[in-house]
Amino acid sequence: MFVDNVEIQVKAGHGGSGLASFRREKFLPFGGPDGGDGGKGGDIYLYADSDIESLASFKHKRLFKADNGGDGGKNRKHGINAEDLMIRVPLGTTVFVKEKDQELVMSDLHKDGQKVLLARGGKGGKGNVHYATPTRKAPKIFQQGEEGQQHDIILRMSLVVDVCIIGFTNSGKSTLLSALSSARPEIADYQFTTRVPVLGVVDDGVNKLTWMESPALIRGSSLGKGLGNSFLYQAGRAPVIVYLLDAGSTDLRGDFEALRDEIRAFDGNLAQKAAIIAINKMDSIDIEAIKDYVKKSLADIGLPCIMISALDKIDLDILISRAHSMVMEIKRKKSGEQVAEVIFRPKPVDIRENK
Repeated sequence: MFVDNVEIQVKAGHGGSGLASFRREKFLPFGGPDGGDGGKGGDIYLYADSDIESLASFKHKRLFKADNGGDGGKNRKHGINAEDLMIRVPLGTTVFVKEKDQELVMSDLHKDGQKVLLARGGKGGKGNVHYATPTRKAPKIFQQGEEGQQHDIILRMSLVVDVCIIGFTNSGKSTLLSALSSARPEIADYQFTTRVPVLGVVDDGVNKLTWMESPALIRGSSLGKGLGNSFLYQAGRAPVIVYLLDAGSTDLRGDFEALRDEIRAFDGNLAQKAAIIAINKMDSIDIEAIKDYVKKSLADIGLPCIMISALDKIDLDILISRAHSMVMEIKRKKSGEQVAEVIFRPKPVDIRENK
């Protein structure tokens, strides 16, 4: 089961309470305070793990709690500090924290081993040994442990993809991906054979890049028709989009504009990505007859247009070369940019508000 969007609740551990106690030993009936401090509550982290493929495990567990710190003991014994809780998520997980009616970006986990603090455990309270003074030698005061932070968290996973294939039903997306890579998506002559994103690695001899076939759109997907645009979010990380059109259509220009309108309705930024128009199924028509039509109907769009046959593997090398060169150029430009990392700083907990 492919799951890319979940909401969870995290509760960090409370700090242990300090202790108010006094030494009671033979020949030392009034030995003074010896109450120890409480231990710290466990923190909660998210950890990006390349071995995790989706957020499916969160469908059955939504609440994550770290252990509380131990209470302080006699003879100034410090309470046990609770272990931190590490929650593993797949690469490409964007983390949002809900505050009132807003969703604030906390972090973007895109590197293996990257981690982010979700909720900080409470500090342990002080024992009465800290409150002894020359004028107050037998204090009965101690401090309660702080409460751990808790948050409602939204996890959205977008696959780490270089090229995303988007098209209407039966445009040949699955056939194309299987011809380009070792991926084996379901191929059939009925609509919506692909119900979840399918990935495949395409090797051009120099670079191995990840291509994704997105489930098919139909006119009205942005209104929830068909499978809707449930998985278009996954195309967000892809530097390049391939719009796949059916060469047998009588209105290629209309098909392209309808396809891009559906994408724009979902996310205007997605419609502005670098893109290629690939006209598929050239094996089933007269190539020479369609060339002039393609030039007249699609020339002013300003996107490279490549005529291919996924079934007969015609000119797929041209498509790969063009798409990969665009991806690598975009990556080179991004590598030179200094991108500020978003750091989430939770508000400190004031234990006085809880008394």
